Amino acid sequence: MSDGERAKGAMLARLRGEIAEDRAMLERCMTDARLAKARLGGAPVDPAVLALAAVALHGWYTGLESVLERVARQLDGDVPTGSRWHRELLTQMSVEVPRLLPAVLPRTVIAPLAELLAFRHFFRHAYGIVLDADRIATRLALLFATVDEVDVALDVFDAFLVEAGVVDDPRHLPDD
Repeated sequence: MSDGERAKGAMLARLRGEIAEDRAMLERCMTDARLAKARLGGAPVDPAVLALAAVALHGWYTGLESVLERVARQLDGDVPTGSRWHRELLTQMSVEVPRLLPAVLPRTVIAPLAELLAFRHFFRHAYGIVLDADRIATRLALLFATVDEVDVALDVFDAFLVEAGVVDDPRHLPDD
């Protein structure tokens, strides 16, 4: 194995590991989202449950965006900049580069993810607001309607990384 192949394998293995850590965080956020969803049916709505739901939504989207940024930086060599970079990153990750790189996300999830991004932006920049139970419930429903398709897409992308030459443990790369 040449030095270039070894370096590529190490970079892809590192990327896989970082994405796996991000995905574990995504699952923790989903656990909180499930708990919040189960408790939101009560009346009156508990502000702590609304806060848990909002934090879960914020955390999940932020974690997904971290995955997308890692891929953009490592494989595309370019993360969008400017005031619309978050939305441009979604678009970038839904485009296949023929014979080089598959789309990370299917186009079908871009619109719902853009709505979750908008909520994340609102929540991140809102101070002293009262969370609206209906809006939170709507965003949770959107997350639950989207998460499985995103998970499948990330699994498919992980399989691409494996096929691209990643070994499970880069310490066991051949010396030749």
